[in-house]
Amino acid sequence: KDDGIYCKIGGRTALEILEEAAAGAGAIIAIGSCASFGGIPAADPNPTGAKGAPQILTGKTVVALPGCPANPYIFLGTALQYATFGTLPELDDQGRPMFAYGRTIHEHCPRRPHFDAGRFALAFGDSGHRQGWCLYQLGCKGPRTHASCSVQHFNEVVNAWPIGSGHPCFGCTESAIAFRVPLHTTVEIERPTPPDTYPAIAPEHEGVSPLATGVAGLVGGALLGAGYMASRKLGEGEGPQEPAGGTPPVGREGAGS
Repeated sequence: KDDGIYCKIGGRTALEILEEAAAGAGAIIAIGSCASFGGIPAADPNPTGAKGAPQILTGKTVVALPGCPANPYIFLGTALQYATFGTLPELDDQGRPMFAYGRTIHEHCPRRPHFDAGRFALAFGDSGHRQGWCLYQLGCKGPRTHASCSVQHFNEVVNAWPIGSGHPCFGCTESAIAFRVPLHTTVEIERPTPPDTYPAIAPEHEGVSPLATGVAGLVGGALLGAGYMASRKLGEGEGPQEPAGGTPPVGREGAGS
């Protein structure tokens, strides 16, 4: 908005600097939610018209690494692939690498078993919260947030991520959720089927029709009948035959000495 006058560095707008740098770049990587889709400045009502690099550099491939903060290992993996092979990783429809954003937090959350069992923390500090139960009822955005936080923690510290510290995921990698949906508002689960919900223990099956039962009976009867006839023929077979030439078999009277 207004030619980018709301963000300046050294007297130049960030818009000018971005366009100049992108013009000669081999690969363009937007690091963080602000660079990817505008982040906090782009939150409604977005008075400055803030946008992310992909929305400005239309016509160019921009790898978006949203996150607040972004995970450095995702950047490292993306940059090393480009430096080594000259290629970029497979991207989703928002320009995010599939290897890091291909699944939701909910799919590999360590608290997922509690969700499946219906065990939810209902208030911070309650019994369920202290026992590490699912944080969905407290506003966790994990079911709609594509990220790898639950398997790649920050700063090489175990559980250094929101859910690991006992707070719901707030969807920082999703432009439609982060800084738009209130922090502790519960989101709808977009896919009410596995892997987002627990699979049915005894799924319903269609009944077997009378026709199918009759056909199965006929086939089974035919097989039994054929087996019976085959067994009779085997039982009525002729006894041992003398070998050709008339030489009696060994062990019978008249065998040669």
